[in-house]
Amino acid sequence: MNNPVILATHDLKKSFIQGDEQLEILKGVSVDFQQGKTYALLGSSGTGKSTFMHLLAGLDTPSSGSVSFAGKDLATFTAAQRHEFLNKSVGLVFQLPYLIQELSVLENVQFKGLLAGKTPAECAEKAHVLLQQVGLEKKAFSKPGALSGGQQQRVAIARAIFNEPAFLLADEPTGNVDVQTGKRIVDVLLSCKDQWGMGIIISSHDAYVAETMGTSYRLQNGLLNVE
Repeated sequence: MNNPVILATHDLKKSFIQGDEQLEILKGVSVDFQQGKTYALLGSSGTGKSTFMHLLAGLDTPSSGSVSFAGKDLATFTAAQRHEFLNKSVGLVFQLPYLIQELSVLENVQFKGLLAGKTPAECAEKAHVLLQQVGLEKKAFSKPGALSGGQQQRVAIARAIFNEPAFLLADEPTGNVDVQTGKRIVDVLLSCKDQWGMGIIISSHDAYVAETMGTSYRLQNGLLNVE
């Protein structure tokens, strides 16, 4: 891939006030993530992995330092630019799938396409293709409640990649499933990368994630180091 888009942080710091104490979660993290590459973000619970992922996605603001996408600081984005960034430039997958229970699997997947202004017909067509990609085409008209946890997570992945984002950010996507289901979810993510060329950043405790991602970082004591 020529000139891949870069999601980057520069001297990123984040702290919270807890009672009379200031907790420093990130103490100055500078790192570049390239489109088309895969990354694991490792670390024990409470080290700040989710906070870091939320900052990368623009869902939270740093105490100081910056997060930039394609050379532009997220802090300078207008509301419209932020909406477009979240809908088209990054895809988000969380530990819980957060599907809309009243909608069918197909409707959940095509939701982001409709928000982006695509026609219902083209959204439905693409949603079917993506469900086939994640092995759930036969569940298109089921409601999320009829699916297993692993199946729901694969629906969430299909939804996240609908607009073919430059980056897929997955925060503990295997945290609520068994080991074999977790491996399948990671394999689905990798197949999406191979097909659409997106960068993938996964925060996880999962050893399989560390083994399969191209680069692994460990977040510890507020700093990020290559494994």
